[in-house]
Amino acid sequence: MVRVFAPATSANLNVGFDSLGVALAPLDGPAIGDVLTVEEAVKDRLEVTGSYAHELSGTNIVEKALWRFRELTGNTTPVAMHLEKGMPIGSGIGSSAASVVAAVVAINRYFGSPLDLDAAKALMAELEGELSGGVHWDNLLPCLLGGLCLHDAKLPVPENWVWLLAYPGIRLETKAMRAILPKEIALGQAVAQASNLGRFVDALYRGEGRMAAKLMVDNVVEPCRAPLVPGFLALKDKLMAQGALSSGLSGSGPTLFAIFDNLAAAQKALADAQRWVAPHNGFAHLCRVDDLGARTLES
Repeated sequence: MVRVFAPATSANLNVGFDSLGVALAPLDGPAIGDVLTVEEAVKDRLEVTGSYAHELSGTNIVEKALWRFRELTGNTTPVAMHLEKGMPIGSGIGSSAASVVAAVVAINRYFGSPLDLDAAKALMAELEGELSGGVHWDNLLPCLLGGLCLHDAKLPVPENWVWLLAYPGIRLETKAMRAILPKEIALGQAVAQASNLGRFVDALYRGEGRMAAKLMVDNVVEPCRAPLVPGFLALKDKLMAQGALSSGLSGSGPTLFAIFDNLAAAQKALADAQRWVAPHNGFAHLCRVDDLGARTLES
């Protein structure tokens, strides 16, 4: 038997559209993510449980991962799989990426890892592309590798950063949220975003957390998406006034992320975020960076 956990992720982070993401774990309480168990069976079967199992329909991406694995390796040994769906669909915290990563890692390890890392990543990208309409490494790679990742490069993170995630309980599909984005942007906007990303990385390596956070701005994507998330801009403004170093949409939304370097301010912000998410049974957590990424759990 093999059990693999894949954590929640927050992507884009304002400054790194489709390239920057971070794996996160709550400071208190259980981890947020998906778990896939693979074990011996007489014939293939898949069971899906968990708080958000009811949101899934049709052929599950875990089944497709098994089918593609068999095409790549020729292994046809039947297995029983159990997916514990721990994240809501269309939430902006890497729900599809977690299922994909957990599936590929667990299936591959169960069969003795015939796929090397590059082949496994290629399969993850293929499956994620089928779900989301494109390959989005900003969720996949931090989910797989852990930490704050610019593509597959892990960046240093200030130790005093506290991350707030607030999911308001509404669903926004990634494909739809990408469809509303402009196909082209002005050259000046592109230059400004590239400059901010470069300076952001530099600030992290120099240990200047506040400067790095100040550079986490998005004048291209967020203005298109924010109006679709009721109350987002008002809460973001309130959190920034209360001491947040940066705030924005996590992935394509509707989840909000915010970064603090003061725990007391973060705890006060958490109370406001919990009031925002309450009407639709959402959730809000203070988090730290999950440095481990996808990992095998004890049976």
